[in-house]
Amino acid sequence: MRDENPVFLDPATGVWSILRYAHVAAASADPVTFSSELWRAYPAEWGKGSEWGQGRLTEMDPPRHRVLRSLISKAFTTRTVTKLAPEIEATTNELLDALDGQDEIDVARDLADPLPVMVIAELIGLPREDRDLLRGWAAGLLAFESGDLQGESLVKAIDAASAELLEYLRKHYRRRRSAPQDDLFSRLATTEVDGETLTEDEVVNLGKLLLIGGHVTTACVLASLVFSLVENPDAMTEIRHDESLIPGAVEEVVRHRPAVVNSLRLTTRETEIGGTVIPAKQFVSLSTLSANHDERQFPDPERFDIHRQPNQHIGFGHGVHYCLGAPLARMEIRIALTALLNRYGSLERTDTPLRYYNNPSLAGLKEFRLAVSRA
Repeated sequence: MRDENPVFLDPATGVWSILRYAHVAAASADPVTFSSELWRAYPAEWGKGSEWGQGRLTEMDPPRHRVLRSLISKAFTTRTVTKLAPEIEATTNELLDALDGQDEIDVARDLADPLPVMVIAELIGLPREDRDLLRGWAAGLLAFESGDLQGESLVKAIDAASAELLEYLRKHYRRRRSAPQDDLFSRLATTEVDGETLTEDEVVNLGKLLLIGGHVTTACVLASLVFSLVENPDAMTEIRHDESLIPGAVEEVVRHRPAVVNSLRLTTRETEIGGTVIPAKQFVSLSTLSANHDERQFPDPERFDIHRQPNQHIGFGHGVHYCLGAPLARMEIRIALTALLNRYGSLERTDTPLRYYNNPSLAGLKEFRLAVSRA
């Protein structure tokens, strides 16, 4: 398809797909033509208009997007992220300590899934005792997992989980407004932007984005990296002998097995891309997965290569929506993988079937069991 039909309309869904790296990158860098404000095309009965879009950073365009992004980016500076390293190391060891004595572990369920939500909760300033609640809501928002839910029932399940999480964050926001502390939610609740404080909806929706986005994508990448190394034992051996190779391995797995496989845009005007004309007001799927495997950009793209250079993947996004939390995700994954390899001398696949997230925009292992032995 990348060779013969790289920009095409799916008649079953009415959504256009863009598959080549250069075209995906160009569309991602053009928010004027390829808008992220999808709600503008939603049916009125959905009740998701401009007010619903407040604070939903991934569904906003400049200039408001730029203002909010510049504010929240202060939470992800190198200094702020580095200060979280001891907390990440302690949390990782706490999770691994709980597995002591077991000769089998589930890397996805026991490490990759709980670690990011604990870190994001710490960053935002949410109580430690609420972390299981947060993981439950995250699972509910990925309710594509529930095979018995279809159509309207599925939408209602996702909306219910979203409403519960938003109400929880709303209460936390109000506490921070009245008694600010040294955490991100307090800063969002009290900071002025262009002479105005952020609205309650903006802060609450930003909090939800950080929790869900920072949780599930990092979890998927971490599990995928362990899987890729188990499947490529020579790379595993290299990393065991030289931990400086881990950052390159992280970048390669984000290219090879990106957590977010596509992103949706809405055309604001007729446009031509790759020789194909796309009309205005069309939904467009930018395929991160296909772009990251484009032979025009990456030699031998199906090979997992921890030494790949250059590696200008778009697994963390591109353009104005490049992932704010990428530095934090990279550090979490590096610390977690280092601790895992230092603790276990061997990691081997078991016969237990792999289980993936059953979500059309997400690629990652939900269950991944390994036989382990202590180093």
